[in-house]
Amino acid sequence: MKRRHTAAAAAYILLTAALAGILIATTALNVLKKYEEVRTVEFFIAPTAAVIAAVALLENGKDRLKENITVLAALIFTTCADYVMVILNTNYPLSLAFFSAAQLCYYARILCIRADKKYFAVSGPVRTGICTAGVIAAALVVPDGTLTAALAVFYFLNLLLNFAEAACLCKRAGRYIVFATGLLLFIGCDVCVGLNAADIVGIRIPSDWRFAINIIIWLFYVPSQALIALSAAMRDRTPCEKGHSTCG
Repeated sequence: MKRRHTAAAAAYILLTAALAGILIATTALNVLKKYEEVRTVEFFIAPTAAVIAAVALLENGKDRLKENITVLAALIFTTCADYVMVILNTNYPLSLAFFSAAQLCYYARILCIRADKKYFAVSGPVRTGICTAGVIAAALVVPDGTLTAALAVFYFLNLLLNFAEAACLCKRAGRYIVFATGLLLFIGCDVCVGLNAADIVGIRIPSDWRFAINIIIWLFYVPSQALIALSAAMRDRTPCEKGHSTCG
């Protein structure tokens, strides 16, 4: 058991260092405006985070099994979304569908943590109502791109709701603070993505601002994926680690 935890800890350090390297490379290439060259580097963010989640799943075994599976599934969906959006650079509705699936996985994680049917009986209908209203509004406001707008709104509303619900879990354990922080950074990333695409709805962003926003996107995105993945890897402290007197 101890060897397994030691090996997992070494893997977490190496993979986190890899993400730090990806962040540095991504930032440098964007500063140099090497936009084609940076795509491959950017793509490896989510897969690396997914490997962290996979290691956590193997390390923890049956402990928090369902919770860890949801995180790994979400990061796999995120990898698919990034492949379509970053590598293929096409079919944005499909990419948004993958991102939406990832957010539904994070919602499933929250439900696993809560393990309360009464909570879902309230949370589920409220979320459904909010998302339905948002999708309808998007379809009415952007009639020429209904599918893309509807998926974008559905995805972003689920992300916002996931952050709000994850923030309510922060008192339970440190890993949920890390999870909520990752989702908050994810929101920051998507706000920047929205600003970067503002010209689609007729909002003009100065070129210097757009250049800066394109860099800031990744300063939000890489840490967000790292924190979400690491939140699955974090273990609860044992009574002895907390310094309880019962441990002698």
